[in-house]
Amino acid sequence: MTVTHKTLSRHGMPIKWQVIIPISLALTFLVFTSFFFPFRGKIQFDGDEGINLMRSMLVVMGKPLYTEISSDQPPLFTHLLALLLRVTGFEVSPARMLVILFASLLVWACSQMLMITHGWRASMLFLPLIIMAPRFLVLSVSVMIGLPAISLAAVALLGLLLWQRDQRQIWLVLSGLAMALSLLIKLFTVFMAPLILAGILLTIYLRERRFTWPLLRPALAWSISFGGLGLVLGLALVGPQNIPQIILPHLLAPAQAGFRGANFAINTHLQPALPLLLLGAFGALLALLRRQWLALYPLGWAVLAYILLLWHAPVFYHHQLLITVPAAMLAAIGIDQGLGMLVSAIGRWSLPRPFARLASGLLTVLLLGVLINSAIPTLQSELVDSTQTDSFALRGTAGKLKVLNLMADYADRTRWILTDMPMYAFLVRRLVPPLLATFSEKRLLTDSITAEEVLATLRAYNPEQVMLARFNLPLLDEYLALNYSLVASPEFFRLYIRKDLLILAQ
Repeated sequence: MTVTHKTLSRHGMPIKWQVIIPISLALTFLVFTSFFFPFRGKIQFDGDEGINLMRSMLVVMGKPLYTEISSDQPPLFTHLLALLLRVTGFEVSPARMLVILFASLLVWACSQMLMITHGWRASMLFLPLIIMAPRFLVLSVSVMIGLPAISLAAVALLGLLLWQRDQRQIWLVLSGLAMALSLLIKLFTVFMAPLILAGILLTIYLRERRFTWPLLRPALAWSISFGGLGLVLGLALVGPQNIPQIILPHLLAPAQAGFRGANFAINTHLQPALPLLLLGAFGALLALLRRQWLALYPLGWAVLAYILLLWHAPVFYHHQLLITVPAAMLAAIGIDQGLGMLVSAIGRWSLPRPFARLASGLLTVLLLGVLINSAIPTLQSELVDSTQTDSFALRGTAGKLKVLNLMADYADRTRWILTDMPMYAFLVRRLVPPLLATFSEKRLLTDSITAEEVLATLRAYNPEQVMLARFNLPLLDEYLALNYSLVASPEFFRLYIRKDLLILAQ
């Protein structure tokens, strides 16, 4: 077979391998995480897991989202998870597998972007680098909405690059749809929309040196697909009257004194990622010095995210993915080019500026060594208790297991459980009152839910069990003392059982 320019990429690789390598990397990540990361026996990685699972469980049981089920997030992930739970039953592991699939989609999209812009070496380097990003593996298996939203935003950016390569508007339509779906999962990727639109307009201008209405059709196609799906699906799933429920808690949160500490600042959460960020900055510098302008996309992604998060509060640990994901892409570029310069400097001293190349290569090796040295201990601790496929028993402290077992003992006589840790109610397959489905610190501090409303819900639903662990609400104490018995208080838990159930059990 004669190899022509049509069967080769611009990096000298057959086009089929341009497709196969990113897919293989995503499948490798999927298999590795599914079989070697200990997620099946974990009670919960984060309190948000229980909130997301409980919202979806209530949807499955026929409760309408927003009108009955409280939620301060867009609806798409809740409904996707509800569809899954209808098939698998109320189990945690399938929900975590859904997030692993989104994480694999992210690996594919970023590897494919690097394949298009910088070749196969940079593409293959992304996988080990993103695994070394702080908390990436944990967030890849946690039933949380941040990573799925970022995955779809990465797919949207990939669509832009495919359009720039092929000039086929179908890629822009798919990009717009992916961006809309991302925002319907979590709104914090909204800054990616103007970044992509700016990329479309800049591409048109650099090619034509002018703007006319016919030339603006690609931007219009992207905007219609993005705005159309976002508005139609968003209004259908949310309803105009429920939009404040999604927006207001996040707008009010920055004004709360409880969210102003260092623990809620982006710089604090990025400290463990410093080696990766330095390597990413080095990669961005090398790419720009070589006029590889497509590196501006991950660079713009990271810089915009950092600027927005720098002035935002509260920032939680999962927000760092908005910066560490593009940083891993830039780091892959830096390692690829830096090691290439090191090899060329050692092998061919007649090259211009061999010492500059040697210094750049050695700096690459140094930064990579620092990154590996800082990441490996954390990876070892995360993987040391690897899940075996034949043993999925729940693991936890003695206090957690005691509370969970007691809740299970009374589950057959329980309809409702009032709790600020809904994962425990989900594990015993019982519902929380829909108004308290999103029982979070942000909602309490912004008065999106008040202690008076919690007490009113307690009176209205008369739940058989009350389990409190995260929040101290003294307003409930008198009612609990009159109507409930404290049956266990290990660690930070307080488990109450309604008194009439205890009488029947005797």
